[in-house]
Amino acid sequence: MKRTETTRSERGAIGRIAGRSAQVGMFVAAASVPRSLQRTLMKRSTSDQAVITGAAMAINYGLAVLVHDFIEGLTQWRAGDELEDRGWRGRTAAADAAAMVAGFALQTAFQQQPGEQLSRGAVRTTGYLLSVAGFAGTATAAIQEGMQVLDERTDDRWKFRSLPLTILTGAGFSLVQQRGLLRRYGKDDRALFEEQGKVSSAQAIVTGAMVSAGLALISAAERKVATTTSEGLARLFPGKERGWRTPGHLLSLGLMGAGLSAGLHHVYRRVESVASKAEPGLEKQPTSEYVSGGIGSHVPYDALSRQGQRHVNTFIRPEWIEQTMGEPAKAHPIRIFVGLDSAPSEEDRVALALKELDRTNAFDREVLLVVSPTGTGYVNYQAVESLEYLTRGDCATVTLQYSKRPSPLSLERVEVGRKQNEMLFQSLWERFEKMEPSERPRLVVFGESLGAHTSQDAFVHRGTRGLQDRGIDSALWIGTPFASEWKSEVLGRPRHDTDTALIGQFNAISDIEQLDDDRAGRLRYVMLTHNNDAVAYFGPDLFLACPPWLGPPETRPEGVPKSARYGPVITFLQTLVDMKNSMSVVPGVFEAKGHDYRADLARFVRAVYRLDATEEQMERIDEALRNFETRRAEWIEQHKKAAHKPA
Repeated sequence: MKRTETTRSERGAIGRIAGRSAQVGMFVAAASVPRSLQRTLMKRSTSDQAVITGAAMAINYGLAVLVHDFIEGLTQWRAGDELEDRGWRGRTAAADAAAMVAGFALQTAFQQQPGEQLSRGAVRTTGYLLSVAGFAGTATAAIQEGMQVLDERTDDRWKFRSLPLTILTGAGFSLVQQRGLLRRYGKDDRALFEEQGKVSSAQAIVTGAMVSAGLALISAAERKVATTTSEGLARLFPGKERGWRTPGHLLSLGLMGAGLSAGLHHVYRRVESVASKAEPGLEKQPTSEYVSGGIGSHVPYDALSRQGQRHVNTFIRPEWIEQTMGEPAKAHPIRIFVGLDSAPSEEDRVALALKELDRTNAFDREVLLVVSPTGTGYVNYQAVESLEYLTRGDCATVTLQYSKRPSPLSLERVEVGRKQNEMLFQSLWERFEKMEPSERPRLVVFGESLGAHTSQDAFVHRGTRGLQDRGIDSALWIGTPFASEWKSEVLGRPRHDTDTALIGQFNAISDIEQLDDDRAGRLRYVMLTHNNDAVAYFGPDLFLACPPWLGPPETRPEGVPKSARYGPVITFLQTLVDMKNSMSVVPGVFEAKGHDYRADLARFVRAVYRLDATEEQMERIDEALRNFETRRAEWIEQHKKAAHKPA
């Protein structure tokens, strides 16, 4: 009888210790909470913070459990059948300590270097995960063993549980680190924190815990599939179930990925269906012969998509130009737009664009602007309208659509956009070669966000020489995403095909205005990127490497908190939410921050494309841009409401 009671007691203790991977996950999840509350690039709401905190807890929990299961699996293979004894627990603790040391060694051996390969970052991140799981495992082992000793010395009515202490230890360890950073750099960041506003940390943590709980249900389902798989593998092959958990996790995650992919494709179809329908108030084709979809156009109006129809209907009229500029208009602005549904292939869409350019006599204009739109097909109103005012209407704009989804959902369409732009630039240059140099329009380029990416990468591996070879006089890109390969090349190490005097990246128009005449005169290809525009910073690389903007505090650009600290999961999530908030704009309210470039965009158009206008005219253009945007937004909203009213 006594032996039976002892066995039950031992099993109870072992049961608590057998969940070490789960407790390691809890330790790491709790440690992520204080770090998730740090400020980064943009103002965030309490609900934003809750999503970051909850997702950080859930993802860090899952990664820690996965890595620690791997560590325990290796221990199991070495331990043979001695799974339940104290010696096995000791070997697991030793393996945790070894993993922590190995992780630190990997991080030291593969320290981050400028322009490094992703594989190097992957090895370093693996070391980081090993060190984190190993440290958490060592701390958890110490707590669990201490609780076990107290259990053995205490009456059965008072049993200690290690889980609360594990959570408190993890959170406390991270909180001490975070408070240290705030004490050191808090004064430098005070003004920035006041601008970003306050967030209810307590409410965010509570709501974040609910978000984490929801994600935990998904994690539990994943773990159930992984455990079932590992049990099946253990019956078929040598070794214990715990040793087969890593393959089980890989299979489970693969199934979840397949389900997510299927769900995304369903979302894609719905989004594209909505984007193809005419917007209320824009059902009728324009009556102008100078725009695609209008009188005599080769492009069917209903094939332009919602964004294309907006673009061709909102051109600046000659009488508006005269009123704003205080002088006669030179010509009627031309707007060419070829939708994704306007022709079946990239070659056909380029050919259709050339037919439209010929039809409208666009090659007779002073300036020919090639616009690469965002993922939805959106063409920046302020950029095109500014050009139409500054050229007094003597310009033509041509745009090829490559996607009908928002940019975050259009990443797989980047290659289509790049290829289309490359073919268009080639075709335009072939046409220019048949014209006398004095008769050619000045060819300029504009791209925003994903449009900047797709137009820049048309010249990847060719530097600035690629643009010059295609006769591109100047280019302006705003909010270029981090993933642009051409941007990385020309702003990185010196290249034989890149003239650095021709290119520049700026935060504000004042940066260009402060250049000396020689530097400003040679500048041709400009990237406008705000210091706090998360669109320019966000990418999968955040999982593998600390970005330059989170480098040493003294080197960080203005607008980036000095107290912020890099973490693979947390920085990824915070920058993702910052990217969402960067794109939040109010019609008619122009600001120079985040992904909003409207405040000084007209002045950038004047400077980069080298167009003439007095300061008084620029002020009138700014006012006209704001007024037109406000009226356009109100007009569209009124028609949307009217369309939903019952007859």
